[in-house]
Amino acid sequence: MVRAFRQIVNILLLFTAFVPLSATAGVLTLANGDRVHGELVLVERNHVVWASETFGEVTIAKDQILSLDTDVDLKIAGREGPCTLAGHRREQWELYCDEGSGWVMDFPAVDRAEPYIDFVGNPVVFHGNVSAGGDFEHGNREREDLDINANLDIRNGDFHHLINALYQNQTNPEVESLEKYRLGYDLRWVFAEKWFAAANSSFLHEEARNLDMGTTLGLGMGYLFYDTDKTAFSMQGGVSSLTEDFIDTDLSEAQDERYAAARMALNYRYKFDLGPEIYFDQEALQSIDRNDDYQANAKFGVRTPLVEGVLMEVAYEWLYDNTPSLESEKEDTKLSVGVGYQW
Repeated sequence: MVRAFRQIVNILLLFTAFVPLSATAGVLTLANGDRVHGELVLVERNHVVWASETFGEVTIAKDQILSLDTDVDLKIAGREGPCTLAGHRREQWELYCDEGSGWVMDFPAVDRAEPYIDFVGNPVVFHGNVSAGGDFEHGNREREDLDINANLDIRNGDFHHLINALYQNQTNPEVESLEKYRLGYDLRWVFAEKWFAAANSSFLHEEARNLDMGTTLGLGMGYLFYDTDKTAFSMQGGVSSLTEDFIDTDLSEAQDERYAAARMALNYRYKFDLGPEIYFDQEALQSIDRNDDYQANAKFGVRTPLVEGVLMEVAYEWLYDNTPSLESEKEDTKLSVGVGYQW
């Protein structure tokens, strides 16, 4: 009897020692059927970092993962509290967060997820590109054109900071130096799985359009359809306040110097497997007070990598202003080719 009791106690001790190990272990199932035991370290735009019990820390592309199972609570972009992963099936995550209700999101669209216990502050993710192009001719023809573009995407947890800057200068014997520069800053707060609140601002000086300084400040809401290294697509709408100061006020007598406008914008980007990336950005502003006072702009471009980090960019820009300054055209178009650097 005593011997049987001791055997039962030993079995219970062995069982209690084994249960915590099995309860905290995670399993990563690959598309080829392999199962990797371990635990999640990090999920980023296009890959997963996994701590394997056998191989140590490994990085695996998302498209090679069939399912991911983990018992640790996760920090998901757009959610303040911890979330529990209830299931990963057919490229979808079923999650339960502090709110108690379950929700489903696409695994390829997960921008960042990590164990909640490891979440200290909000890590900063930094992406960007800069490009330059121009024409410089001396001799029989005199011409100097310079274009410089810079775009930054800084992400601090659920806050996305989008900064863009542009400088253009055109000089030739027929036209005196015409400068254009623009500085824009957009702030996005991802407060839900796909939804974000947006604040946008821009400052523009363009001598060819008689604009000494144009300022745009706005607020709105947006929806993020996709946001990965491969593709991104978002739409937003809101209200903006526009202020325009003109170089020659005699050419802008019929224009409003300050007005409110409804704003709609969309941003799209797609990267092909072979390397080239296309993008399309569009914005429309409609005055709330005057139906005929509206403007729209769009930019379509292709970025092609040349060597590591270095790219060639071809872009087509279109601008339409229904109420321009006198002696100015309503429509402007531009085709540019440049070389840049991306990180």
